[in-house]
Amino acid sequence: GTTHHQSMDVARHPEKSKPTQKKLRAKDRPLANDFVSDDEFDRLLDAWFGNIARVLLPGRALYCWGGYANCGNYPPFLKKHGLYFSQAIIWDKQHPVLTRKDYMGAHEWCFYCWKEGAAHAFFGPNNVTDLWHVKKVNPQSMVHLTEKPVELAVRAIQFSSRTGENVLDLFGGSGSTLIAAQQTGRRSFLMELDPLYCDVIVQRWEQFTGGKAECVLSSAVAA
Repeated sequence: GTTHHQSMDVARHPEKSKPTQKKLRAKDRPLANDFVSDDEFDRLLDAWFGNIARVLLPGRALYCWGGYANCGNYPPFLKKHGLYFSQAIIWDKQHPVLTRKDYMGAHEWCFYCWKEGAAHAFFGPNNVTDLWHVKKVNPQSMVHLTEKPVELAVRAIQFSSRTGENVLDLFGGSGSTLIAAQQTGRRSFLMELDPLYCDVIVQRWEQFTGGKAECVLSSAVAA
């Protein structure tokens, strides 16, 4: 899952899309759709949730990270596409961050949903809570502005899928979902618009597994 802050738009900042030998810092990379109109944001939500619902099996879960400000934006489009919003999971980041608001930010919401049409599948313990205490990624090592700790993805994957099953992340970012799937024995499918972050994901996987990634072009891309 993701918010509207996670896909990348280098067209607006071409100077930041050029190759560099400098250390990649999250703040150096512009995020797309930070300032889209309400109508455009609604259009994006409709497309995102529609695509997710198209491939998600009935009864299977969707975990969508996003600020509490989205509690009014997400539910109408989730409902439109048959994605039942069950509850919010709160991530306690263990370390507050400065914001422009009166209170420092120390948490983030996850919209926990599943596709209607079948009894939902849950494989977690019966005493797990909706408050997840997971230390945030050290800002000095972050390469993506919305980078999530692998542990968050591990929990979601283990609680809502079985070993060997598929996991989909349409906003690959830094590749945390891929690493979590590798750790838990799932098959992961990621999408990422920004070529730089595609490389980050591949390099991260290679470093974690010791393997060598292979680039395979589809017939549509090759043509």
